Amino acid sequence: MNKANNRSNISLGLSSLATLWLAQLTLRCPPEWHSLIPPLNLKKPNRILVPKSLPVLSYLPQMAKQAPKENQPLINCLIQNESKLHFNQTYSAEDFGENFLKQYGWIKFLGPDAYWHSDILSSGLVLFGDYVTYPEHWHVAEELYFPLSGTALWYHEEKGWATIAGCPLIHHASNIKHSMRTFGEPMLALYIWRGGNLVQKSNI
Repeated sequence: MNKANNRSNISLGLSSLATLWLAQLTLRCPPEWHSLIPPLNLKKPNRILVPKSLPVLSYLPQMAKQAPKENQPLINCLIQNESKLHFNQTYSAEDFGENFLKQYGWIKFLGPDAYWHSDILSSGLVLFGDYVTYPEHWHVAEELYFPLSGTALWYHEEKGWATIAGCPLIHHASNIKHSMRTFGEPMLALYIWRGGNLVQKSNI
C-alpha cells in the first residue's frame, strides 16, 4: 500500500471514530465548555499521527462488553481501528512504575498536538486496566471526566473518595489534587481539559 492510500485508510477510520467521540463530547460537556469546541472537519484532520499501540488496548473487548449500550458503538469503533491510531502516555516508568504503564494510555482527538488542532481545549479518551491506581496528581488545566465504561473509585482532595459508574460529570478544578483506582473492571473515560498549558505533564 502506498503512502497516499495508507493515509486515506487511516483518515477513514479516524473520521468514523472522531464522529462518535464528538457526539459524546457534544452531548455531555456543559454549555460553557461546549462553546470552546471549534468547528471541525472530521474528514480532514489537521495532522496524521503515526499509529502507536499500548498494552492497555487488550482491555478494549471487556470495556465494550461491560459498557452501557449507548456507549458501545464508540468502543467497538475504537477496537476496529486501533491498529491505525496513535495512543500515548504522559508518564514514564520512573513516575509510576512499569505495571502502571501496562494499564494506562490515552488517545487525543483535539488539542495543540492532536489530530484536530485547538489551543484552548484538549479532549480524547483515557483507558485504565482492571486493577490500577492513578496516583494523586494535579495540573493547572481544569478537567472534566465522563466514564463511558467501568466503575472506579475517584478521589478529590476536597471531597475524598467516591465510587462512580455510568456517565456522570467528574470535575477537577485547576490545581486540585485528584486520583483514581479501578478494582476489577477496566475503565474508559472521555476527558476534557481547558486553561493553562494543555500539554503539561501533571505534578505528582
